[in-house]
Amino acid sequence: MTVSIKIDDSKKQKLDRFLAQYLLSEGKKMTLQEAVGLMIDHALENKDEFIQNLKNLPPVEEDPLWKMMENAKPLGIKDLSTGIDEYLYGIKN
Repeated sequence: MTVSIKIDDSKKQKLDRFLAQYLLSEGKKMTLQEAVGLMIDHALENKDEFIQNLKNLPPVEEDPLWKMMENAKPLGIKDLSTGIDEYLYGIKN
């Protein structure tokens, strides 16, 4: 089973550049899915270092999107996860 993930454009470009460099230096091609899987495995095998890196991130409250969410307008929809498509596009699921 696979799932989709979203990453920002700058991280995607860095990852694409890394995979291209890997192909040139090692002569081996690796898919984006394989690379992300290996990165996850590496992070879990090195939990202490990974957790330390997470601690160095700014708090979520400083994220501009988080700040925007604090000022969000009520849309009159109880659960946006089920009604957002209909609200935005007029599409019923």
